[in-house]
Amino acid sequence: MSSAAAYFCIAAVITAIFATVIPAQAADPRGRASTEIAERMKTSREGYERLLAAYEEQLKIQIAEYARRKKLYQDGELAEVYVRMAVRDVVRTRTNITEIQRWILEDDLALTEAVARTAPPLGKGGYEDSALLVRYNGQTAWSVSDAGKIESFFLARFGRALPVSARGQTAAHDRMGFDHHNAMDVALYPDSEEGRAVMQYLKQSGIPFIAFRGKIAGSATGAHIHIGKPSLRLASPR
Repeated sequence: MSSAAAYFCIAAVITAIFATVIPAQAADPRGRASTEIAERMKTSREGYERLLAAYEEQLKIQIAEYARRKKLYQDGELAEVYVRMAVRDVVRTRTNITEIQRWILEDDLALTEAVARTAPPLGKGGYEDSALLVRYNGQTAWSVSDAGKIESFFLARFGRALPVSARGQTAAHDRMGFDHHNAMDVALYPDSEEGRAVMQYLKQSGIPFIAFRGKIAGSATGAHIHIGKPSLRLASPR
């Protein structure tokens, strides 16, 4: 594939993605709304994966072009400015790839929580540990502004930063119509030493959470811990 062909492929995929995230209709019944949103998000995610593949193909072409120009420059047949231009192209595409990977992660987390909305609500202080989820309905008034306490605990316990994957509202939650402003997602497997320690800390502190052990409903979502109340306020997707 030529560089021009790769560019037009990327442009076409971007157009298709924006078409899929336009809301089909306002949500009405809770279960039906969750299903519709999940289907749109899956379609959106597939578009991101196609876009990622297109950028990766473009990167291969750009790296080869950089190598060609570098050789010509070393042989005295090309000005250095053209080598620097090739480097900028590679850096720009790698940045785009990183951004798309972040979008995919955000969509994965938001989609997991969308499907999990169908679980029956817990009573005050309720706790549930199932094959798929660990849920705790703590009653402490927690918000993202309190995240520093959890991060400090984790840093002191494990000597590294808490792996936060979504802090507050993200573009994925906007598209789904979920209020995630006072919630935080952490990329930890619930049954790992770190995951168990965080859940124990949250429970002892009365902080509500939902921990996902793995994939949900055939999506490509990964395990993580959602800290805060479930993202239950469903509005019209944006």
